[in-house]
Amino acid sequence: MGELAQAIERALAQGDPYVEGVQATDDNLGDVCGSEGRDLGFFEFHGLELDRCALRGLRAGKASFYDCVLRGCDLSGARLEEAYFARTRLEGCKLEGAQLARTFWRSCRLTDCMGRYSNWGEATLEGTHLTGCDLREAFLSEVRLRARTRLERCSLVRADLFRTSLKGMDLSTCDIAGLSVSDTHAELRGARIAPEQAADLVGMLGVVVLDE
Repeated sequence: MGELAQAIERALAQGDPYVEGVQATDDNLGDVCGSEGRDLGFFEFHGLELDRCALRGLRAGKASFYDCVLRGCDLSGARLEEAYFARTRLEGCKLEGAQLARTFWRSCRLTDCMGRYSNWGEATLEGTHLTGCDLREAFLSEVRLRARTRLERCSLVRADLFRTSLKGMDLSTCDIAGLSVSDTHAELRGARIAPEQAADLVGMLGVVVLDE
């Protein structure tokens, strides 16, 4: 059993859902808290540094993550609804199919993460930067993008942004082909795009561009 798994087991045994300062590499939490394991809801994690850890199916709704760094970790299918993230970095992590509805992200960084089919419904991102992330076909409905949040070089192909205001967001480096928004297209008002991206939005308006 790896260092993180041991720390979680100790916390569970003591009835104190608090884990701090653990550094772990190649840990597999499948037996401890995977889809068939313990529910780590309401746990607090402080200063974790995890490299290439397998956290598939992790169940930690309403958990809190402060000043954590996760590199190359697999969180596919994780259930993290209403979790709170502060000053936390995810680098090269897998979030495919992860349930992140109503999560709150404050001053976080997500870099080169794979989040296809992930569910971010009603999440709040404040001062959070997503760079090089794959959010194809992700559910991003009613997400609140607050001050200083940025999306750079992210794929939003066929992502669902229903009722997510993009006002003031710079999407000029992102792939926005096939975005799904409301019939009024209100979500796109005030968004900034590059000239070559205009064709991706014209089709949504029912406009036909004729070849010369």
